[in-house]
Amino acid sequence: MNFTKKLILLTSVFCLVALGGIFVFHQNKLVISISGIAVPHHDLVAAKRAQFFSEFASRIKQPKTIILISPNHYSAGQGDIQTTDQDWDLDKGKIISNKDAISFLVEKKLVTNEPASFTDEHGIYNILGDIHNNFPNATLIPLIFKEVSEEELNKLEQSLLQSCKDCLMIASVDFSHYQPAVLADLHDDYSIRDLQLLDTKDILANAEVDSGPALALLTMWAKDHNTIQFTLKSHTNSGIIFQNPDAETTTHVFGWYERGNIVEPEKSVSFLFGGDMMFDRGIYHTFNDNFNQAFSKFGERVFWGTAASVINLEGAITTKKIEDNIQPDNLDFEFSPKIIKTLSFLHINTASLANNHSDNAGSEGITITRSLLGAAGIQPFGGATQSSVFRIAHITGNGISLAVIGMNLTYPNQDANILIPIIAELKKDPTVRVMIMPHWGEEYEKKHTLAQENTAHTWIDAGADMIIGSHPHVIEDAELYKGAPIIYSLGNLLFDQTFSRATQEGLLIGGKFTTDDLTFFGLPVQSIKYQPQFIRGERKKEILNSLYIPFKNYVVDSPAGEVVKINK
Repeated sequence: MNFTKKLILLTSVFCLVALGGIFVFHQNKLVISISGIAVPHHDLVAAKRAQFFSEFASRIKQPKTIILISPNHYSAGQGDIQTTDQDWDLDKGKIISNKDAISFLVEKKLVTNEPASFTDEHGIYNILGDIHNNFPNATLIPLIFKEVSEEELNKLEQSLLQSCKDCLMIASVDFSHYQPAVLADLHDDYSIRDLQLLDTKDILANAEVDSGPALALLTMWAKDHNTIQFTLKSHTNSGIIFQNPDAETTTHVFGWYERGNIVEPEKSVSFLFGGDMMFDRGIYHTFNDNFNQAFSKFGERVFWGTAASVINLEGAITTKKIEDNIQPDNLDFEFSPKIIKTLSFLHINTASLANNHSDNAGSEGITITRSLLGAAGIQPFGGATQSSVFRIAHITGNGISLAVIGMNLTYPNQDANILIPIIAELKKDPTVRVMIMPHWGEEYEKKHTLAQENTAHTWIDAGADMIIGSHPHVIEDAELYKGAPIIYSLGNLLFDQTFSRATQEGLLIGGKFTTDDLTFFGLPVQSIKYQPQFIRGERKKEILNSLYIPFKNYVVDSPAGEVVKINK
């Protein structure tokens, strides 16, 4: 063999050895790199969960102890964070608790030892079989959470690092609950983004999951173990599994944190717009100050889990005594300050005051309304006249932000062209998307007017990306102009106008902007005895088929339901 051939052979062997070393090192790195996982406890996906456990268990070193964290589904017991030092008898064996670590946490008064709270806690016991099957020698630290602050979680996590640094953390968490599949997917998109960015604060505040504290603790644990890459293995939705996207759903995320770089999610900003909300007259008479009861069939989760959650607040908050006047000619809408509690309960974070009732309590009422909304973390935008169009709501997404402008055109001498330079200035930033929520049109008319159309076209020509209107108290038609959707009227979300089916129906419009496109969908709602709820079945199809006529070339039939997707 000549020198050249020997050199080639030696070089080849060296490369193979080197590559093998890298491969082994890479595999060794994978074996020890996973610090924690997110897994659902919903037994609809028990088989998928078992498969997931088997896959990741083969990739990590067997942990000596597992920290299993879950929501406290029934708010059992006294403590906000609870544990138990009991051992767990299973069909195939026993899981022993890590009594030393548990005692350490209890002695530091970070958790309370309350075994009775674990008796029916499926967030814990649904996972135990998977743990025992894959980690038969691991001991357990179980923790269940009520509502917990970031400060409390930080203290707990630091103590866990002291007592159990090499432990594997398993967050037993189901994601979106009770929503139509298409809305659940929008919420999950937001929650998964937070996991990818390890955004602990936002998970606690805005992720629509059954335990924000459990996922927040998981992100803290990942950061302190330098395992900041979230690997999403699977995402499922019960509505899609059952091929019934209208049904109330539960969604499931399977993933883990490992060494690597932070996963950069797509640049996007999500939104959900609802129609007119009025808390006086028949609404006040029916519910008095217990306005949460009006949403007992709607729930608190609908607006939870999007960057912008927007409604039109059709009236003013006052500190004066509310007059119980249910007469139809009572058009002076003044609200109790207790509506703030309900808007917060619904996770509304943006409210339009650009309507013909926001000044019903005078200048003092306008000041009070803006002040109370702002103090609750709800951005008010717009006002009764064009002098307030400069009050714009700004919502930050991931690399894209949303500017929402409100304008009331039902008063005389309002010049819609005043928005042209405002829109143009906002659009100088290519990461800003401009949405306009005008109060306009004719009450109870299902067809928009020529004046509405001309105004909408003017704003879109100036750069507006989408227009969603209010005031007619019924769902109006829609239009697509130069690639920008116009939803002329959402109708009512909460109102006491029971004289027709049309005034008791409304729309939610949800979606998101990305760098390249806009995706949105409609969700019809109806009010029964002043209680909003989703419309399902044939009536939903009728409403959406009519709404989507202008967008027929852009409708995508996804497994979760129809959406409109427009490339920008």
